[in-house]
Amino acid sequence: MTDNYEIRNPTNFVAGTVGGPGERIFYLQAVGDGSVLTLKLEKGQVQSLASHLLQIIEDEANDITAGPVNNMIEPPNAVWTVGALAIALSEEPSEIVVVAQELPDQDEVEPSEAHIYISFSQAKAFVEHALFLMEYGRDFGRQNGHKRIGE
Repeated sequence: MTDNYEIRNPTNFVAGTVGGPGERIFYLQAVGDGSVLTLKLEKGQVQSLASHLLQIIEDEANDITAGPVNNMIEPPNAVWTVGALAIALSEEPSEIVVVAQELPDQDEVEPSEAHIYISFSQAKAFVEHALFLMEYGRDFGRQNGHKRIGE
């Protein structure tokens, strides 16, 4: 079964984790229009998404300030696991499209996709939080006083 999603102007776009360092499971979550979309992905995919979003921000709108970001809604209930990610600039001004494609099962003909339309300020907030998640998972981040959102 193909489950496709489109979320425009989410109220929250965030990466989150469950579990301790070395055993964390990573999630991508978008909240909007009364729905919560949670996708499971790998740490490297979060790093790559953050890196590419940062490049777009630097190329297109370097003076953007990060918007608000909230922790992931827990417990996460991932609808599927991400196999591939892509990003593009939308035809709408100041909008980035994050496209996540499902890691297909052997029986699936066409993988599911999610298109999430975010602002540049949401992208910057995602980048800052994702980079924090990468660092916080290491002892270095905790030893240097880095804290999670809301601490």
